[in-house]
Amino acid sequence: MKNPAPYLRQRPDSYWEIVWTDSESGKQRRKATGTKDPAEAEKKLQDFDPSADANASTGAPRLRRRKDGYWETVWTEAGHPRRKSHGTKDETEAEAAHDLFVKELARPEIPARPTVAWIVDRYYDYVCREKSENTSGPMAANVGPLKEHLGHLHWDDVVQDTVDDYIEWRMEKPRWTAHQKKDGQYGTTSRNTACKDLRVLRAALARARKNRYTSYPPDFSIVEGDPVRDTKAWLTMEELERMIAACEPRPIVANGKEIDRERNREHIEGFLLIALATGARKEAILSLTWDQVYIPEAVLKHVVEVEPEPVLSPDGEWVMPKRATRRTYENPPLDYETGGVAKGAYIDFGAGSGNKRRPQIPIGQNWRLVSYLLHADRSQPYVITFNGKPVKSLKKGLAEVAKEAGVTKPVSHHTMKRTAITHMVRAGIPFNIIAEAVNTTEEVLKKHYSMHRPDIEAALGDVLSIR
Repeated sequence: MKNPAPYLRQRPDSYWEIVWTDSESGKQRRKATGTKDPAEAEKKLQDFDPSADANASTGAPRLRRRKDGYWETVWTEAGHPRRKSHGTKDETEAEAAHDLFVKELARPEIPARPTVAWIVDRYYDYVCREKSENTSGPMAANVGPLKEHLGHLHWDDVVQDTVDDYIEWRMEKPRWTAHQKKDGQYGTTSRNTACKDLRVLRAALARARKNRYTSYPPDFSIVEGDPVRDTKAWLTMEELERMIAACEPRPIVANGKEIDRERNREHIEGFLLIALATGARKEAILSLTWDQVYIPEAVLKHVVEVEPEPVLSPDGEWVMPKRATRRTYENPPLDYETGGVAKGAYIDFGAGSGNKRRPQIPIGQNWRLVSYLLHADRSQPYVITFNGKPVKSLKKGLAEVAKEAGVTKPVSHHTMKRTAITHMVRAGIPFNIIAEAVNTTEEVLKKHYSMHRPDIEAALGDVLSIR
């Protein structure tokens, strides 16, 4: 009589194997444990699940050890058994190779003439898998309209007329709820939003060409609309000083009465100081943790005994300490006598994603930022926090601070990066040094910031002026 419960059996080669009866077919099955140790075999028997190993009888890919000790994947395809050796005797390496091979087998069959929906879905899966959530999350709003209007078309049906028609169709669609007007009506989508959808489509078709899903790359142009805001705005040092001053704690006034607590804008002040000193992007600053901030510690030079003086105790009474010492430190982070800052302090923004690179930026030249970092609350892992929680966006807070400070320019997260780079260029710092400091390519800097170079202004002089 066959034993329905899994049990151990030792083979003639001294290896142990698990034997059980398949509940569906009634046939006896076995699985090698790959060990001669009874205790290790017993542990594998306890972890063994017959239902999870049912793929052995259904033809699904499974990992198997050959008699020569090498591992291979076996499966059934079109009624015929197939197998693929992984060229290793190590079980861990074989499991990793097996998982990768199973994913390759599970890939959907490539259509002879893929549709736009199929290509966009493949591209969006790639973005969700390889890029950060900050990239893949907002892209969902672009993928939906593309599939709705162009999804049924084949990839080679996308021509310039198709793109122009999509822009007209998209601009008639209502905007999302956050842009609802005061009278309860929704506005229509802007041309720039439609163009953003088409840039996603172009990227999807370009990747499809690299994967040989299509026979040629996308060939259409995208005519952008007018910018909805000033994308070249930058702040002067005087404007920045006013914004930082507006972050100071002040009593909260509601309905003409002061509330018994102060407003907290310390997180906005920290963002402004870090962004100005480093030129880093919003995501890099808001995800910054304290272990990425390095400030050299002061070295104790000597300790001198001094005459004790009366001090005020926590109870409000004057007491005389038994002894007192004066400590002298070498290379302090901040020298309050000379106003110097210790060299070597830097912020490591970690690894970025895609072309959004993140550098290690020195901050030892910035007294105010180093002072802020030394005295900030380090009870939380993130540098920029509000009420003990990490901050996702400062869009509303920056706008309020700018308004209170009397700054009429549009102020966003990226305005601070443009401000930092602009001041570097206007100070005459070469583009190659700025590129290393903010980890932006020299070509991009020359394209967007050459108008601020003082050497060009000095070279032209008044040659082109009319007197």
